[in-house]
Amino acid sequence: MNFRTTALTLLLVAGTAGAEAPKVAAAYGLSKQDAVEVCKPPGEHEYLARLVCPDREHPTFERSGNFGERTPLPDDLSDDATNRLIEDMMGYKALQPGEADYHIVDGYEVACGETKVRVYLDMYHCDAPRPTRAPAGFSIIN
Repeated sequence: MNFRTTALTLLLVAGTAGAEAPKVAAAYGLSKQDAVEVCKPPGEHEYLARLVCPDREHPTFERSGNFGERTPLPDDLSDDATNRLIEDMMGYKALQPGEADYHIVDGYEVACGETKVRVYLDMYHCDAPRPTRAPAGFSIIN
C-alpha cells in the first residue's frame, strides 16, 4: 500500500469515527508543503507522541529522513546566496510575514497497527505555538 492510499484509508476511517473524528485539512502533515510546525527534534517527538490512532492507541513512529526544502529554492540564486539562505533557515530564525519557508522537512513513518503513513514535520518553528491539529486519520491529545 502506498502512502497516498494509506492517507486516503486513514481519512475514510476518520470519517466513520463520529464525534471522535478530527477536524483537519486533508493535507495537514501529509505533504512537505503542509508540514506540522514544531520546535527542534524534541518537538517532533513530543508532537508524534500526542497523536492517537482510530483505535485510540498511540501510533509507533520512526524517522524516515529529511525530504528537502518545504518550498523549492529559487533557481536564480548564486551558490553563496543559496548557502546563506540555508544557514539562515537552519538557524531557527523566525520567519517574517510573507517570507517563503525554505526549511528542511523531516518525514516520519507513523503506524497504527499495519496501517502506515508518512507525516512531515518542520522543526524550525520555535516561535510557533504548540500544534493542536492532527493529520487526517488521527486525533491529538492537547
